[in-house]
Amino acid sequence: MGMVLFKKKNEKRGFFQTIENTLNRFGVFKKETFYERHAIQFLNIAQFLGVVNDNFFKYLIVFLFIDLKGIEASPIILTWVGIVYVLPFLLFSSGAGVLADRFSKQRMIIILKFTEVIIMALGIIAFIFKSDWASYSLLFLLSMQSAFFGPPKYSIIPELVKQEHISKANGLITSFTYFGIIVGTFLASFLTQVTNRNFPLAAGACLLLAGLGFVASVFIPKTLPRHSKKRVNPLFLYEIYKNLRFASKTPFLFVAILGSASFLFIGAYFQLNVIPYAVQSMGYTEVAGGYLFLLTAVGIACGALLAGRISHKRPEVGMACISGLLLSGLIFLLGVFYHFPLFIFFALFILGVFGGLYIVPFDSFIQRHAPDKRRGQIVAAMNFLSFCGVLIAPILLYLFSETFKLTAAQGFLITACIIFIMVLMISSRLSGYFFNYLARLFVKPLYRVEIKDSPLDQELPCVLIWERIRGIHIALLAAFNPELHFYIPRSKKRYIDSFLRFFSSVDFLYVKDPRQDALKTFVKKVNKTKHQIPCLLFPYPKFLEEKSSAKLVRELKKIKSFDLVFVKIRKVSRKEQIDRKHFKRAQVTFTFSK
Repeated sequence: MGMVLFKKKNEKRGFFQTIENTLNRFGVFKKETFYERHAIQFLNIAQFLGVVNDNFFKYLIVFLFIDLKGIEASPIILTWVGIVYVLPFLLFSSGAGVLADRFSKQRMIIILKFTEVIIMALGIIAFIFKSDWASYSLLFLLSMQSAFFGPPKYSIIPELVKQEHISKANGLITSFTYFGIIVGTFLASFLTQVTNRNFPLAAGACLLLAGLGFVASVFIPKTLPRHSKKRVNPLFLYEIYKNLRFASKTPFLFVAILGSASFLFIGAYFQLNVIPYAVQSMGYTEVAGGYLFLLTAVGIACGALLAGRISHKRPEVGMACISGLLLSGLIFLLGVFYHFPLFIFFALFILGVFGGLYIVPFDSFIQRHAPDKRRGQIVAAMNFLSFCGVLIAPILLYLFSETFKLTAAQGFLITACIIFIMVLMISSRLSGYFFNYLARLFVKPLYRVEIKDSPLDQELPCVLIWERIRGIHIALLAAFNPELHFYIPRSKKRYIDSFLRFFSSVDFLYVKDPRQDALKTFVKKVNKTKHQIPCLLFPYPKFLEEKSSAKLVRELKKIKSFDLVFVKIRKVSRKEQIDRKHFKRAQVTFTFSK
């Protein structure tokens, strides 16, 4: 009897074990291994050491050539180093994206980290002979390795972490990317001094870092290839155009790509111009100028971590737009107040913080909204645009310093104006997110907002019958959803209307008779509007009670994807406001009823 019971228990255990194994095979109840739990950390170590090497080796070449040719040749040296470094990103980014979508991204990362070891070993030989062509060739190869590394590095993140952790992972990666710039720039300046300009010995540290990066890449968990049938097209410009055109079909994805690409232009110009700025405006040496950039890089690392925490639920591209505008203002102030060292040190750090807050939301938005099968190619197209900006940076530096004979401080003034206009254009295309973030940051904290029975959650076009339209209430509704786009009927145009249309979620319908024509015009707008939730604010409730409007209302109600919604706003008395826990915070209740 006991043997029979034991046998039955074993049969039951075997049955449940079979079910458990089947569920594990499909990813249910699967326990994560140590390497899977720390996958993003291993990726971060590998990419961090690669960034360190990129900047370390690049600045070693700059210091070597300045040592051979003199400090007066620094603008030309920096220009050529910048051009050689950026060319591979323009030539090979498209092909790298295709490969990332076709093969395992983890395998690509391991192979590329091994090639970095070989390049750094050859770098020591180039520094021994102080060869121009060998140094430039190896810088080109190192940049080529980085160009192929970029698409798998970024597109692998959604495969290693959950969707809700993408922004945090991006903040971590971006933070350590700029921490790598800090370490690489510092090591180049520090080891140049400590070794008494013994460049082959300093290059030995590059080889050590490349070896450590390769070891870290081996521990990244395996990822499956996407088996994309796309092949590398030698006409890479056409491929990039097709990917950018594809990205433009996804709401706001193309604008986010432009935002991300603009950041590398800003960073590249600043990094190149800061050494002449330190020499001309502050009286420092070129090596001390390398140290000066560290303040900005530390700020970017801090800003990137902060952006990752702020954007943990969704990418805050509205915050990125505000940060970009403030960043351009700080660069302008650097060109004006270059005689105040303490201000410069503080401004360089804060400039970096705004830079981190600018780049992380755009990168997170791209990775979250790019389709899985084309994510690598879209990241590659973004890299191409980014490094077009990096290529423009040394050309601008050369034009300002050699052609127009401008100082580095004057170069900052002109570049700040270019950046300001560029960020304004991006903000206008992301006006809904921009206005939503402003409303949440400056307006919503002043009120306790309650929204009852809202039809806005359904993301369908609607008409809000609202007798007294006030800007504060529009801002509070805009804080509810960045995709809401409000239309207000008007018979005359005002000057402020153009500003509101560009930088907010508010648009205007100019009609002869707002009561009769606004609803018809709005219906036409609904058919043309994409990527937004159109919402007409109709301030004539009594008109809808008239017999003449009955036919129009019946026609509107026949449209299935259309809602006619009445809004009531209850104002809270002063006494009720004071009695609440949140002192002097007015409560606004939006009660929707059909």
